[in-house]
Amino acid sequence: ETIGIGDRLLLRGHSNQLCPFTRNAEVRHARPTRESVESLTSIQLLSQIVLVPTSDWDSNLLGLGNRYDVYDGQQRLVTLNLLLAGLRDSFQCEADELRTKTGGGKRAVALAATADEISSMLMPTKVRKEDVMRITLRKRDNVLLEKILIGDCSDSTNANDHMQDDNDNDDDDAVEAIITSPTEAYSKLTPKQKSHLLSPLSPANARIFQNFVHLSNRLTLLSTRERLRLLDYIVERVYLLVCIPETSRIARNIVMSQGRKGMDNEPVDDFKGLVCFRYTLEEEDMYQTFDRWDALAAEPRTDSDPSPDSSSKEETETDTSSSATTIKSVGRDMISSACLLRASAALRAKIRSRGGDEVFDWERWLRQELWLQNQRLTQQQQQHNQSQQQVDSAKRQPWQGKDFFIEEIEPASIALYKFRTGQWDEFAFLNSKTKGKNNITKRQRDTIVAQLNFLRDITMGVTSAKEAEIAVLELLLRAEDDDISSGMLSRYLDELLPLIETWTLWMALTKPSPMQRHARVFALLDAMDDLDSVGSSLGSSSTAAASGGVGEMAKSLRECMDEYEFGATAGGKRLAVAILKRMNAHLMVEEKKSFPDSNKAAAASVDLIQHHWLNEEEREEWENRIGNLALVSSATPRNKKTMSNSSWESKSKRYKKEPWLLTRHLAELDQWDMDEVKDQQRDLLSLMNLVWSLESITVDNV
Repeated sequence: ETIGIGDRLLLRGHSNQLCPFTRNAEVRHARPTRESVESLTSIQLLSQIVLVPTSDWDSNLLGLGNRYDVYDGQQRLVTLNLLLAGLRDSFQCEADELRTKTGGGKRAVALAATADEISSMLMPTKVRKEDVMRITLRKRDNVLLEKILIGDCSDSTNANDHMQDDNDNDDDDAVEAIITSPTEAYSKLTPKQKSHLLSPLSPANARIFQNFVHLSNRLTLLSTRERLRLLDYIVERVYLLVCIPETSRIARNIVMSQGRKGMDNEPVDDFKGLVCFRYTLEEEDMYQTFDRWDALAAEPRTDSDPSPDSSSKEETETDTSSSATTIKSVGRDMISSACLLRASAALRAKIRSRGGDEVFDWERWLRQELWLQNQRLTQQQQQHNQSQQQVDSAKRQPWQGKDFFIEEIEPASIALYKFRTGQWDEFAFLNSKTKGKNNITKRQRDTIVAQLNFLRDITMGVTSAKEAEIAVLELLLRAEDDDISSGMLSRYLDELLPLIETWTLWMALTKPSPMQRHARVFALLDAMDDLDSVGSSLGSSSTAAASGGVGEMAKSLRECMDEYEFGATAGGKRLAVAILKRMNAHLMVEEKKSFPDSNKAAAASVDLIQHHWLNEEEREEWENRIGNLALVSSATPRNKKTMSNSSWESKSKRYKKEPWLLTRHLAELDQWDMDEVKDQQRDLLSLMNLVWSLESITVDNV
């Protein structure tokens, strides 16, 4: 539906909402004459906006109409309102000047009438019904926009009613200081004064004010006639294409399908609204949680990075993560991934991104955690005597959305970011500077880092093993817990981490069904719960629960490793890189040598060593096996023809310069032929047994 602006600009609502436009019947139903066709070709279409109707409109109080959530078009609507407000103020100021100089006259009356006309477009008064702002943002960010659209509040008692004086926001004082004659006053300030003036404002209010000042400045360059022509053009020629789907899911799909920058409302944004507003009790806590979520979803940075907001209140608060991490933001996609993984772990269910339906699973996870935590709080209160209970109950609030974000979403997102980016020193249990529970030796630390690097390479590079990240994140969060004992931490790292690593390798090599992968991951999670419940008295039963079929798993691992054609596909090569890096790391730990730097490790690839075969059958059987692959850095010449035609002498010279022990070992050989391929295959299978302790796993001892 195409809608004209003018007096049909009927925007209203709260929390980024507005009311319906009136249909422009002349555009839709008039007979197409030559004049109308020419007029339609000269209109300005402000593209499509997407609205979703809400159910909180009180017709008895407000009259006919409705409220709509704005899913796409908020910036256009706000900017249009600011432009109209600027036009209104310019006409009103000119009328006031004429009254002061000449005592009034027809021109002053006409200009004041034009200003009143625009005011009625922005906020028309009603008879027998309550006035409603046409467009509003959420309460905190709406303070400045509301004053701008209402006009100068110094002579309007109605404005104070709309401002809801009970809101103790720092923006109020700043708004009062800058709302009057913004063009004149603001333009005379120095950059430092402007920064000081805008610092109390929220980011949204600061942007609104800057845009309003910019538009007002541009309008001062126009004559009265030009401003009137601009107003007529907006009223008569500017249109919006309005789409009003029935549900938010349809609206989200419409917005996402357009694929333009800024139209990126994701399911995690809807979940943010649930956590911050629906499941948080106090309004102040709502906005604080919302701000913390936004800060976490910003572009990844640490405390050492320069940030304009580094001195803000949110940044100076005590960090909630147990590792006292310096990481402050991880990006929205990382939060979404963390929510998917943690919800899957909590619900023991397969949850994945599927067009918005994951929000329902996330809410189920949220409600479950709220119920469990509040049950614990109730039990703790019952353990106190009656007098102490009365004191505690007066101070303690129920566990709610803000606590869920602080204790679940924030630490999980940061831990996942550290894992995926390989920032191992940021984990408290791996940081040598951390005192207390961290009693691991350098050898143990190097082994754990090698295991985590392998898990990261596999889960991020091999599709059939990505579910293992659920168990990895669960283990990392438990290891980071401040309340974990050193004995329990050792059991997690010495028993469960190798088990997770072995099962991840099994998923990557054997490619089981998604149901089988999730079943194995959930068994690993159950093993962690068993460790928590029985502590140091735990026998082998819990490990066996997660190791059901381990003997068969070890057998299938050896067979798949022997027969897998790693070099045939890009995914197979990524898997071979991860396996060979892990084997090299094992040898380097044994020989007390340092790992290659992270840049070389991240850029590693595999090289097909033998390219000349005696017959086609031999080539098909052995060319892509792991015994014919060498781990090399990307600095190696990448010309395939040159590499394929290289003699063994030239290859061995290049292999000597590699940082990988297994690759340098190949350079010591005098030649490379079929016998060497088979010997290398056997050696790597034997090394595989050592790295993942497959020789000690049999069906009998399981």
